[in-house]
Amino acid sequence: MIERTGNRATPLPLLGALFALLFCGGLLVYGSGRGIDLTDEIFYLVWARDPEAYALLYQPFGYLLHPLYALLGGDVQRYRLVGFAVTAVAGALLGASIAATPRERLLTAIFGAAAALVIYFPWIVTPSYNSTANIGAMLVLGGVATRWRTDRPAAVGAALGMLTVGLCAAAFAKPPLFALACVLLIVLAGVSLRQHRKRSGDLLVALILAPLLINGFLPLRQIPALLARISASQHILALPNTPTHLPIKVLGDWAAVPPLLSGAALALLAALALSRTRWSAWAGQAGIALALLYLALTIPDALDGSIPEFPGLALVLIAAGYAVLVARRGLLPIALLLFAPFAVALGTFNNQWAQLDFSMVFPLLALFRLASEDPVRWRSGVAYALSIVAAPLLLLAAAQSPYSLPDTLFAQQIPVTHPITGSRLLVDAETADFLNGAHGQAQGALLVDLSGTGPGVAAALGAKAPVLLWLNPATATWPDVVWDRLSAAERARAWFVVPVLPLFAPSGPARWLAAHRGAYCATKLPQMMFWWEERALEVLRPCAAPAGAGR
Repeated sequence: MIERTGNRATPLPLLGALFALLFCGGLLVYGSGRGIDLTDEIFYLVWARDPEAYALLYQPFGYLLHPLYALLGGDVQRYRLVGFAVTAVAGALLGASIAATPRERLLTAIFGAAAALVIYFPWIVTPSYNSTANIGAMLVLGGVATRWRTDRPAAVGAALGMLTVGLCAAAFAKPPLFALACVLLIVLAGVSLRQHRKRSGDLLVALILAPLLINGFLPLRQIPALLARISASQHILALPNTPTHLPIKVLGDWAAVPPLLSGAALALLAALALSRTRWSAWAGQAGIALALLYLALTIPDALDGSIPEFPGLALVLIAAGYAVLVARRGLLPIALLLFAPFAVALGTFNNQWAQLDFSMVFPLLALFRLASEDPVRWRSGVAYALSIVAAPLLLLAAAQSPYSLPDTLFAQQIPVTHPITGSRLLVDAETADFLNGAHGQAQGALLVDLSGTGPGVAAALGAKAPVLLWLNPATATWPDVVWDRLSAAERARAWFVVPVLPLFAPSGPARWLAAHRGAYCATKLPQMMFWWEERALEVLRPCAAPAGAGR
């Protein structure tokens, strides 16, 4: 017999949400002063320090983050802590806005704050375009849900504030997300026009207020030039973020998705197609089972210190299957929560489906919200438990195998100076050896890093990468983009980092180096792990230039 539970008096979900928040928040606070990632983090910090650092620009998030970076004096630990606090507040606002009943608002707000902190999986904890985009999406969805729920003046004002700030964050983090958010508000305003003109008008007001806030970070008169700069950069760098190429990339990226998740996705498509039949529930349950089985099979690797792959996609599929079984009212918030990860992922450089790992707050909140209205007590308890346990376990797994750090978070114990900001942080022994050994070895040099390891190498050496901050190891053409924009004099005095990544071997700078190898002298750097591989790098300088002093 089905047991209807309604608004449960049990404190277990509340205690679980509090535990998840304290665990996730405490772990991030502990890690805020630990670890220096020489790959993505340096990329974020260079743009936050100077949004005009390079002429080629494909992500304008630096304009938004620069005031915060400057306000905190470039202190990395404080910068991270403020990022965590803003994230938790955005998650709490989203959680409160989607609560099934007023009595559950505090509960979902606390869990929302905890789940939001999972956007720092797989331990990329410095504010970035990914974290900013997710914060923007949380605020936009929170604003929509709040305005949809009530007409109270205070709540309407809060909704407009969330929408305005969320749109601003999305605009600087990921312009495609901003465009999708604007389309969403226009569509919802159109839907509301006949029956609720005031709600419709408020949604459109947010579209007017957002540019005013954007103007506070970048004058609106400069926006056309910025968009032209981004468009030119996308073309020069051959990025696939165009209306014709992006769908091809999204479909192509699915080839990397594990078969179990592909099966779960097919089952959920079948559930939607059969939504008016009794077979829909069976297909939804099959989708949930396949996604849960996939997550279970990743546990041994996680215990061995490996980051699970595609947990974000698995959670979206589980939440979507649960929605097929449970959702009967308040469908708009659930639909938006399940759509949000895909909207945030659009326009990113890497695999689109793996990008869902940065947006797990949305399926976790969907699971938690659906559990509150599930009439089957045991199934509701499982959904509560899964969503509550997932948040701390995911962050703990990331701390045990942090992204682009050679050792666990708990091994970061040696004090060093950050190569970009000058602030003091604790790092592992290998990172400390590398930073100390590389420090100043190419001070002021024009450095072409053909190793593909990341912008942290140039930062540690005290060098300047020309044209592009990072020759990404996934793009064969970027070394030629850099080389074609250097003068003959700049090419002659350029320094290089080797060994050359095989992908870059046919490029202009690699061929130049091979032809002039006898004119360069080498300095070996301490071994360092980049992209889960130990690398022994060398700095090659023109033999006429003294070691440790670029010209």
